[in-house]
Amino acid sequence: MPARTPTVLRRRALAVCVSLLIAAPAIAQQSDLQDTSAAATQLDTVQVTGTRGSVTKAQQIKQNAEQIVDSIVAEDIGKLPDNNVAEALQRISGIQITRSYGEGSTIAIRGLTQVRTELNGRDIFTANDGRGLSFEDVSAELLGGVNVYKNPSAEMIEGGLGGTVDLRTRLPFDYEGRKIAGSLQYNHYDLADDSKPAFSGLFSDRWQTGIGEIGLLVNYSQQTSPFRQDTISLEPWYSQTDLPGYEGTEVFVPHGAGVNTTVGERKRRTGAVALQWRPRDDIEVQAQVLRSDYDFRWQDYSFFAYSGGDAMQGARDIVVNDRNELVSGVFQNTPADSNTSLTKRTSITTDYSLGATWTVTPNLTLSTDFQYVDATTKGTRYIVGTGMNATPFYTIDLRGDLPYLAITDAAGNQGYLTDPANYVGWKFHLDNKDDNKGTQFSWRSDMDLAFEDGFARSFKAGVRYTDRKAENQGNVWRFMWLGAPFADFPNVALVPNPITDFFRGDGYAFGPTLSASSDSVNNYEQTLADFGADPLEFSPNNINTQREKTYAAYGVLRFGVDDFAVPFDGNIGVRVVRTEVTSDGVRTGTDIEGGGLLPVNVAQSYTDVLPSLNLRWMFTDQLQLRFAASKGISRPGFDKLNPNLSLSATDAGGVTRRTGSAGNPNLKPMEATQFDTSLEWYFGQGSMMYGTAFYKKVDGFIANAVFNEVYAGDTWEITRPVNGDDGKIKGVEVGYTQFFDFLPGWMSHFGLQTNYTYVDSKAPSPNATDTNGSQLVVPLEGLSKNSYNVILSYEVPRFQARVAYNWRSDWLITTAGNGTGNLPVYNKGFGQLDASLRFNINDIWSVSLDGMNLLDTRNESYLGYTSRYRDFVINDRRYGITLRASL
Repeated sequence: MPARTPTVLRRRALAVCVSLLIAAPAIAQQSDLQDTSAAATQLDTVQVTGTRGSVTKAQQIKQNAEQIVDSIVAEDIGKLPDNNVAEALQRISGIQITRSYGEGSTIAIRGLTQVRTELNGRDIFTANDGRGLSFEDVSAELLGGVNVYKNPSAEMIEGGLGGTVDLRTRLPFDYEGRKIAGSLQYNHYDLADDSKPAFSGLFSDRWQTGIGEIGLLVNYSQQTSPFRQDTISLEPWYSQTDLPGYEGTEVFVPHGAGVNTTVGERKRRTGAVALQWRPRDDIEVQAQVLRSDYDFRWQDYSFFAYSGGDAMQGARDIVVNDRNELVSGVFQNTPADSNTSLTKRTSITTDYSLGATWTVTPNLTLSTDFQYVDATTKGTRYIVGTGMNATPFYTIDLRGDLPYLAITDAAGNQGYLTDPANYVGWKFHLDNKDDNKGTQFSWRSDMDLAFEDGFARSFKAGVRYTDRKAENQGNVWRFMWLGAPFADFPNVALVPNPITDFFRGDGYAFGPTLSASSDSVNNYEQTLADFGADPLEFSPNNINTQREKTYAAYGVLRFGVDDFAVPFDGNIGVRVVRTEVTSDGVRTGTDIEGGGLLPVNVAQSYTDVLPSLNLRWMFTDQLQLRFAASKGISRPGFDKLNPNLSLSATDAGGVTRRTGSAGNPNLKPMEATQFDTSLEWYFGQGSMMYGTAFYKKVDGFIANAVFNEVYAGDTWEITRPVNGDDGKIKGVEVGYTQFFDFLPGWMSHFGLQTNYTYVDSKAPSPNATDTNGSQLVVPLEGLSKNSYNVILSYEVPRFQARVAYNWRSDWLITTAGNGTGNLPVYNKGFGQLDASLRFNINDIWSVSLDGMNLLDTRNESYLGYTSRYRDFVINDRRYGITLRASL
């Protein structure tokens, strides 16, 4: 396929980055940095704002932290560098993100998706089968910053193998007095051709009263984001030896292709209230409540002409490449489906917390903290399908920039897909619902004792208790065959597909088609009744109930020496945590047991000892070396612990085969032994270079396996997830940030942030096979070996500009895709360019413009080989204008 503009831009951006990395240290050494003590003092005291201010504050956090950490600090109230939390996190070295319909949704740190999420150092989660937070649920406007810990100390809560992401909101005592701020934003999404507003507001104040100082902060954000995604997909490639002109020759052919357009809308409403009370100088009490409401709704229209597991029937004009893969051809008698669907999800998470800190003496501090999280998620998926049992002639041509797909009548005329008489009527409808609930109570208490002098500087210890309940109802895919003429159901309308500008008008993929109306899926309950179906109900084997309690204790000793030739400090500690899990569900009763459903109750417990060590050597005030070692765990997701067991017996040739599938309530956590070393050079305000090497040995990767289990005297082949093989992950991260004060005139206002990450893994392969069923070795899902960021900024007191480019190399998407079986699906390398401009009208008002996905980058995937295409995807470019005020 022809080279594309993003590739050229990527190479140029990398070249600029490398040349500046080479040149910058020499230039910086010639600048006025001779007095390193003065430079360090200046870094701690100078107040800066805007892009440089946020970068400088993040640098201070990184430099002064006891462990290896990277930070993002909001430029202003309600203004992270990016409008989405995951999009902002991708700017940190070692973090790669996955997008959902054009917006960042999940992250991996150093190739591992087992990432712990926290809100102000406490648990936070979305109610689903997993344990963490969906970042798309979070409103970025409420955050003051984000910390990413890649190798923890013992005082940190366990649960992340890749790392821990701590989202930080604001508190009233963060401000000296009253603070009022707000923003009004208007965004346009070009592919959806829709525009929506967003706004946020903050009020904070503090008062001296007869009972001490009291502070109150109220923050609210609301955002509506339309979106659209267009996709061209090719079905899995199979070998055939019967194509015209290639009889007896093995040719690899996709078993059809299809198109899909998804049109939807996201709505976020997030509010936070924080109260701080300082009755006297040595006591502080704080209470916080945060509620996040997230509504995600979309419809899609798809048309697929595919043969499934059957061979494609070649007609004429077959062309192949030198790998004997189809390039173009005309086929006949291929079945087709035209579907309309609805998906909606509503997630609500409410977090209540109450904590207090007492400075007993100048050397002794005690603290306690209570938290309760209540989370719910409800979802619905509904599909109505029509189609054709066979199409006359079907052309697939892959020679252009996009696949050309067309269906014609026997005479070769277009328009075949717009005639209702060519469709068989309503073929099927399918639904699925989810209803998930999760709660957690947490309590912790901590002590911090400082020592007057000597090698030991302080000792910190604490305990923590949690009680989490999770009930997940769902995974009920109910397929209902109709096979009826359209006239039998007059209330369900067949209409032309409303999408008339597919792929922005580029290429040709089937052209106009017919499908069920959008009203037929939007009115889900009514259409179910029209088709004569009952509402979907959850049966006991669709309900997964878990309860998990943890008991943790830790101790951390901080130490340091200032009068050595090379001063050093650090901490050493251990965390011990006991986990108790109970799982309740059902299993299928055998014939001997009378059938039906029988209860399953499983309880297990385990204890983990998690040591940690963090060391830092300070060669100068600007140059320091870190070393970190720790052990971490990641508990299995609740879907993996699901105790529900379904049994099925089939007879073939007089032989009864007994099989079943279930989760595994006896799963243990994955464990990681991890080492990091980092060299960091802070050579100016907001300027630094660093290099980090890391190594992780991960034990107990979870994978499916088949076991012989006995029920009622019979042996059954049961497929369950188990803790399996071990893996190793290693890599390097390098970064360079500099503001070019030493350059003359207008050039002194430029700044550059760059980083690069390399990750290599040797881990158990998922269950990947080719179309012949042969096993394949594949990397970790979601892991790109190479990724980098380049951010160029320009800033003067009244004006700021920022251009950010992020790129990652090919990665494995899945080995269990929809319609692809266990074939590995890879994403091609992907890069995205975003930019923003800000004009400060005065000390109160500012206006900004920002754009996302400015290059309209196409996302492409392939099945094993780059020439065996899978998906071609485009998403919106977003353009926004924001008016901000801060008093």
